Amino acid sequence: MKRIKKGLAAALTAAAALSLLTGCGSTDTGSKTEQTTEAAKTTADTGNGETTAAAEVAKPEKITWMVHSGMNEENGTAQWAEEFQRLTGIKMDLQIISNNEYKQILELSFASDTVPDVFDLTGENLAVYAKQNAIADVTDLVKNSEFYKKGDKAMWDSVTLDGRIYGIPLELPGGTVTYVRKDWLDKLGMEEPKTYDEFIEMLRRFKEEIPECKVPLTATGFKNNVNAQFLPEFYQGATPEFAKIDGVWVDGMSQDNMVKALTNLHEAYAEGLIDTELVTNTTSNCRDQWYSGSVGAFNYWSGMWGNTLLERLNQNVPEAEIVALKPIEGAVYQARTPSMLCINARITQEEIDSIFKYMIEYMHDGGEGQVLFESGVEGLHWEQDGDKLKQLPTLSNPNEVLQKAWVTPWLRISPLELTDKNIDLKPMVVSSLAVDNEYSVTKSVVPVSATLTKIQSDLTALKEEILAKVVMGDLTVEEGLTKYKTESEMLNVQKAVDEMNDR
Repeated sequence: MKRIKKGLAAALTAAAALSLLTGCGSTDTGSKTEQTTEAAKTTADTGNGETTAAAEVAKPEKITWMVHSGMNEENGTAQWAEEFQRLTGIKMDLQIISNNEYKQILELSFASDTVPDVFDLTGENLAVYAKQNAIADVTDLVKNSEFYKKGDKAMWDSVTLDGRIYGIPLELPGGTVTYVRKDWLDKLGMEEPKTYDEFIEMLRRFKEEIPECKVPLTATGFKNNVNAQFLPEFYQGATPEFAKIDGVWVDGMSQDNMVKALTNLHEAYAEGLIDTELVTNTTSNCRDQWYSGSVGAFNYWSGMWGNTLLERLNQNVPEAEIVALKPIEGAVYQARTPSMLCINARITQEEIDSIFKYMIEYMHDGGEGQVLFESGVEGLHWEQDGDKLKQLPTLSNPNEVLQKAWVTPWLRISPLELTDKNIDLKPMVVSSLAVDNEYSVTKSVVPVSATLTKIQSDLTALKEEILAKVVMGDLTVEEGLTKYKTESEMLNVQKAVDEMNDR
């Protein structure tokens, strides 16, 4: 296992590195597989629903995995790699890098021909790498796998590009839900809001009748235009991002429903129902405000964050209670595009098949492999507790338990078949996940557009400017959208949309 040295990526700019992806198809770099008499067999679809034995898939001696999320080194990644090798006979070379350097270092690896076997990409980058033939087309491997058959079709649809699959979701995409101070609702004798008018009335009464309420609702700022995810009640299904509607990609900022969305945001902001720091708010500032007990509503990630928001709040306000709201009428909860594991297209097809079988399928096998990737090493990261798996304190902080190794157990893409390895979850984790699972809509991977690549930064800045000025009242809704229409046309945004729709 090794950690990539900091600063390596400074030698190349992102644009220069990505340009070197062009034309990098599969290249024979020499077999890394171990020819054994115990080589596994894959199956191939005959077209009539039956399967036949296909070519033998030899076990690799080593797999190189570039990773930037999940377990930290100080919590036992070296021991995890040793356990993987003990269970599989394969050496796992973990290349662990920091999140803020990952993109550049991955690009540098392509430029220097040192690409790892496996790495992850976000939805915004997947199409670019696929277009450049930099990542393997794993459509057939995926569709013949057991975890695909047991998985969520909507998730697979969201990561499919032109009918092909280039990455395997590490886990189900987490979504956000709106958390509300239930003790404040009870104090006011209010029910959970179900309509926009009821939601606004709730915020209004929080502001006027709850003395400790300083911010009725807080949310992150307009950076990268993703605030629609964290302000769903006000956007009412609109979004400033590019979106796929009825199978067609559109510029969300140009859609008619943005008029109502911007009107809602401006009016609520002017009335003091939304955090006055909205335009520049950071996520950490929003959380700190919530923990202090001065905030009434906050849209944030479901699952473990639901329990964290409650526990940290209770440290300052022991009697506080919270609830994860079902979306009010018209609001759309969103799940982010999943982070996807991709296989280097420069290695041979035999090596691609081998890595898919012995790493990707193993991590979603419903058994020991899945437990290893989800919860880590027995005795170090977890222990058996009756018919449950009990997570142990982290090596770096005895006051915290290890939530996951690389895959979040409650966001697994394939069911766990070992019935004695489930984890007891806190009530707020369960309730927020239930709302997320039922109502969240997963974003689709954005297709490649050469024009969008060129104008992305300018277009993003323009959207952020319009959103901020309209919400704060420096521009009317009409003035803001007119300004956007004029300046986005100058950037040739329609050509970008046409390219996304392959027209």
